Amino acid sequence: MKKIILFFAITSGVVACKNNQAKTESATTDSLVTNPQATKQPVVVQKEVHYVNTSNNTVQPEHKKGWSSAAKGTAIGAGTGAVVGAVVSKKHGKGAIIGGVVGAGAGYLIGKHHDKKKKRSQYRK
Repeated sequence: MKKIILFFAITSGVVACKNNQAKTESATTDSLVTNPQATKQPVVVQKEVHYVNTSNNTVQPEHKKGWSSAAKGTAIGAGTGAVVGAVVSKKHGKGAIIGGVVGAGAGYLIGKHHDKKKKRSQYRK
């Protein structure tokens, strides 16, 4: 029985991380939509035609909403660690506390690494 609960705890932690990554990727592609209603007027200079966007509707990047990857990792790690610690340990309460602390620390480190990786990729674009 302990092995089954342990399997479900680990699987739920992995699935939760993958679902958040898919939502993040779809959110970044949705924010890149351009305004098709922008009017373009030709400007003639020395027999060359240049199109100028005269629309006042400029697309501004949205402010970051929600939790950082470090916070998500901490929450997921603490929850998963507490479940695993309670299942594995003979003293369930003590095992849950230790597992939660260790899981939170590991989740924070992994999430912080993911945040740094995102920040580096922003500067490359």
